[in-house]
Amino acid sequence: MKVFASLIVATMAQQDGVESNGWIANPDAPHCGCQILLDTATVGQTWNYINQTCSLSFKYPSLYSPIANVDPHFVSVASSYMVGRDKKNNGGGGASKFMFTGYDEVSNAAQLDILVFYEQSDCFRDGSDGVNTNFSAIEQSTHWEYYNMTAQQQEDLCAFELTCEDTGAVPGVHLGNFNYDIARSVQTYTVPIYGLEEDSEATFTIVDYNGDPNNCMNAEAHHGHGTASGCSTNSTTGCSNVLTFKHDQGHQGLLEYFQFEPVSPTNNPVCFSLPIHHIDDYNWQTPSPWDTQQQYADANP
Repeated sequence: MKVFASLIVATMAQQDGVESNGWIANPDAPHCGCQILLDTATVGQTWNYINQTCSLSFKYPSLYSPIANVDPHFVSVASSYMVGRDKKNNGGGGASKFMFTGYDEVSNAAQLDILVFYEQSDCFRDGSDGVNTNFSAIEQSTHWEYYNMTAQQQEDLCAFELTCEDTGAVPGVHLGNFNYDIARSVQTYTVPIYGLEEDSEATFTIVDYNGDPNNCMNAEAHHGHGTASGCSTNSTTGCSNVLTFKHDQGHQGLLEYFQFEPVSPTNNPVCFSLPIHHIDDYNWQTPSPWDTQQQYADANP
């Protein structure tokens, strides 16, 4: 029998088993967000996501965005493994469902650690019209007023809905979180991959949170974990967001690791088409494990 459970939290205050810490944006760090910690032992074993399929969504962007964003800029669930991203509600103004699972011995059964950043345009005080404000033309000492969110906004930053279904261990190949430093546009992403059988390979199309291609560079497996290939080369015809990982190290482990870099003006200017200047770093579109996993699942039903 399948067991369903759901949890809706709309408060920044600490509750039994749920601790949330939201933050507002500022001109130097224009992405607001929240970290949410769920103690599975306190909240109940129903929230132990191990061998369950969980769906996570956030209501904040739909409540306040002047340009009708319905989803966050970035979502992470520590030590989880991606099942995909359900965007079918977007057309009706609803938020996506970020779907994940956990596995015995490789996921933290004691806690769910959720991290969310919202788009810059969603991080201004309600009614301030910060999206259309030319900040270079107004007194710098007044900039903070545009980011000084109302108490209700700050509470809603941490509002989420989590639904889990007792499906048993989810079969197939699944990516873990991509590491992400929101203040930098060039770094190495370390990627766990779970469920790939020995002598098998999996090919991933790296995309961002908008589903657009995110060209990669320097694909490499961690020592002893396999072989990684693909991504871009330093040539005018070698731009690629396709990466292949092969489990070929002669052991039967199901958890392996590879890494890649996004292309940048430094490692591959030909394949870099996003903002170059340092002042635009926060416009960087990070690769999305949710959407990359969904692309893989769609190609390998």
